[in-house]
Amino acid sequence: MLPKVNGVSLMEVLVTTLVLGIGLLGVAALQITSLNSNQEGYFRSQATEIAESLASKMRTARMSIYDGTTSLNDVISSYTGSPYDCSNPSSCISGSCNESELIAFDRYQVCNSAASELPEGEVYVQNVSGIRSRIAVAWTPVSAREDIGQKQIINSECVNVGIPDTKDCVILEVIP
Repeated sequence: MLPKVNGVSLMEVLVTTLVLGIGLLGVAALQITSLNSNQEGYFRSQATEIAESLASKMRTARMSIYDGTTSLNDVISSYTGSPYDCSNPSSCISGSCNESELIAFDRYQVCNSAASELPEGEVYVQNVSGIRSRIAVAWTPVSAREDIGQKQIINSECVNVGIPDTKDCVILEVIP
C-alpha cells in the first residue's frame, strides 16, 4: 500500500499557473480595447464640436456679409474645400476684415483646431444643393493603426465625401 501524500504536486501548480496566466492575458487585452474605445469616443466628440463650430461660423458669416445680393450658395461656396489648407491668413482678431478675409480666417481657425485636437485631423466641406453644406471632420483612428494589424476603416459615408479609407469621420449636414 502506498503512503498517503499531503500537498500539491508540481503538475497541479503548473496547470494552475497556466490557467491564471491565460486569464490575466484576457484582462490585459480587454484593458487595451477599453482604452482604444475611450480614445475613439473622445476623438468623435472633438470632431463633432469642430464641425458644429464651423457650422456656427458659416451662419455668422452669412449674417455679417449678407447685403441683399449675396446668396446662401455664395456663402457655402466660400467655405467649400477638400481638405482645408491650414495656411495662416491675416488675423481678423485685432482689426476689421472684409468678407473674404473673414472666411479665410474662419477656415484657418477650424483647420487649426482639427489639426491640433485630432490625429492627422482634416476638415472637408461640400456644397450639397446650393442651400445645404456637408461638413466632414476626419482623423486617423486608433483602430486603423498598422502596428495592430488593421490597415483601413470601412466607412462608406466618409469615402463619399472624399476622405481616404484610412480615416474615420464625423459628417454634419447643415443649412447655414
